[in-house]
Amino acid sequence: MAFVPDLDMLENSSLNEETFYGLDYPCVQKKPRLSSELKLSSQSPSKVDIQVTLTEGHPTKTFRQAAVLMVAMTKLLKRPSHHDFADSDLGSFLDAVFEPIPFQRCDSSYSGAPVYRYTRSQSFDILDINHKSFVLESPTQLVALHLQGPSAGRKVKLNIALYRPKSSPGNGGAMQMPVALGIKGYKLYMSCVMSGAEPTLQLEEADVTRDIDSFELTRFIFYRLDSPAEGTTRFESAAFPGWFVCTSLQPKQPVSITNQPDEVNITTYRLTRH
Repeated sequence: MAFVPDLDMLENSSLNEETFYGLDYPCVQKKPRLSSELKLSSQSPSKVDIQVTLTEGHPTKTFRQAAVLMVAMTKLLKRPSHHDFADSDLGSFLDAVFEPIPFQRCDSSYSGAPVYRYTRSQSFDILDINHKSFVLESPTQLVALHLQGPSAGRKVKLNIALYRPKSSPGNGGAMQMPVALGIKGYKLYMSCVMSGAEPTLQLEEADVTRDIDSFELTRFIFYRLDSPAEGTTRFESAAFPGWFVCTSLQPKQPVSITNQPDEVNITTYRLTRH
């Protein structure tokens, strides 16, 4: 525990008995007396003379020194002075007592994982606006092509998992409908992941008919954007905003994802409740 001198003892002492040599000019300080000094003090206290010299350097700074210095400053302010006491005068004393403490400002932010509350699932037939259907050609390859007659049975239906809508800050507060796009009869769901320099669409086996509360599973979430006047729908990736599920203008091409909707591809669909 740091030793703090008795302030009454310092206040009652005579200015003529103590001399404190500061960095630029003298002021007053008193230090605790040793046991030998206390004995001498009990016999003839008026003859005790204490002188302390403070030199520049890097001594260990203690709370005791700070307390003594503040009392000395109080006494100094009571003495007549030839100039007004300024903030710079106090700063020169404090610099000799307190070690500078460096610090670094760190600006950071943290956001929690989004939570998508699962509600229910619904099945739909899907066609792009060029009347192409979705067909599962291999275990994980979804293509779009025109089907007629007996081949119409090859088309797949979407099993769309619905989640609780949430407000979109960048769209005037409009509600967005989060969904997961699955293939009915399979445990396959579309996911949007980074591959190389840009996102890509793929099919993954997963169970997303539950709450989604991690960034990792956000790859399965798409925002269903309906245009009621036209009766059409788009699907925007939640993990990569501005990227939409698309089909090619050419037949029998993979269903993929693009950030250039309806320019060299098709991103608009018609859904029929099954």
